Amino acid sequence: MISNNNDDRHQVVSDYFRLIKKKDMDGLLNLFTDDCVIYEPFSKVGTLYNSDSTKKAYLKGRFEIESFLKIVMMACDGLEYEIKFMAETMDIDYEQPNEIFGSTFSSSSLISVLSTFYRSQGEAELKERFTFYVTEKNHDSATTISSDYYNGKKIRTLWIQPYQPRCTS
Repeated sequence: MISNNNDDRHQVVSDYFRLIKKKDMDGLLNLFTDDCVIYEPFSKVGTLYNSDSTKKAYLKGRFEIESFLKIVMMACDGLEYEIKFMAETMDIDYEQPNEIFGSTFSSSSLISVLSTFYRSQGEAELKERFTFYVTEKNHDSATTISSDYYNGKKIRTLWIQPYQPRCTS
């Protein structure tokens, strides 16, 4: 089977949302590398300071992200969602990707989506931007079967941000 790396990365990202809705914690954790990091605006487990002295909260490793993902599953219970893959992963001049993804990240490994969560059409919506750094690391034999499905692709870093539409003027 010939695989397109970008298709594999998009599939990993799509499965992240599908597995949250399905409440499949084992499947969800298998999407992540052992040393994964999630930067999210909701908790204060760890902090990283931006150049403007603002803080970003982060969780590191499967043990820390598991409790966060359980809360995400509970919060998403009964919600519908739509994801839209974004052509532009980030504004590198505005956002500091090296602080989040490390200095060796490849922009071709970044996948950004705009996610919209809602109870039913026409009701209030919550929009967030998710930027995934999907890498080819395969850290342990316990996840080999899962990794083979994605040709070894796993989520190394996830950055969750409240969505802020850009001004076009």
